[in-house]
Amino acid sequence: MWSNFRYVVGRGVRETGQALERVGLRAQEDTAFKSFLNRKPFYKLKGKHPNISANSFIAPNAAVIGNVRVAPESSIWYGVVLRGDSNKISIGAGSSIGDNCVVHVASNKNLSEIPNPTIVGDKVVVEPGCVIHACTLQDNCTIGTGSVVADGSVIGEHSVVEPGSYVPEHTDVPERQVWGGKPARYIRSLTEEEIKANESVSATMQNLGQKHIETQQKLEIQLEDYNDEKTFYHQPASAQKAKE
Repeated sequence: MWSNFRYVVGRGVRETGQALERVGLRAQEDTAFKSFLNRKPFYKLKGKHPNISANSFIAPNAAVIGNVRVAPESSIWYGVVLRGDSNKISIGAGSSIGDNCVVHVASNKNLSEIPNPTIVGDKVVVEPGCVIHACTLQDNCTIGTGSVVADGSVIGEHSVVEPGSYVPEHTDVPERQVWGGKPARYIRSLTEEEIKANESVSATMQNLGQKHIETQQKLEIQLEDYNDEKTFYHQPASAQKAKE
């Protein structure tokens, strides 16, 4: 009896707060409360729909557009844009595209008139805030925070681009090297210990992505809390009594 009373009162108080919040947001013509949980971050464009593996994490506020493929166990984090409009984007298995990254492609109508897709290999880590444009990131490489990799460039396997770097167009970074600067230049070769450490970062990001999938699934369960027709105050009296 007491537990039912607490449930009814608690839910009533919670839904009152939610209702008042929605009233205030609507008064400000802000419908953000509808968008975050309810939206799907996939957009069909030019007849191409993103091909996303079922066990990859795609953040609810990411934008995955057009000709994009994301392989298993990859993570597309919050605020990421994958825009495959004029060419294709391929994200390999177990790769991580960090928060607020932009991944784009090039058609034959760009300034260089050379079409380039963006190919990201397996177990690649792209740290937050990067721009990856019409280039190739080979397996197990790492792109440091805030870096830009420009058209036609190739980052070799296990190589590292240091944070804040700019990799100019058509730059080939050999495997197992560290490059950095604006423009990026060779700094040194990686040791075996560093390569293994970078591989462990990739594994950590995969595990973290799976945890965020679980969190997202829990949020989806809460969708009915944002549906005015299913909240406590909008249910028929018979439905309310059945829960008591």
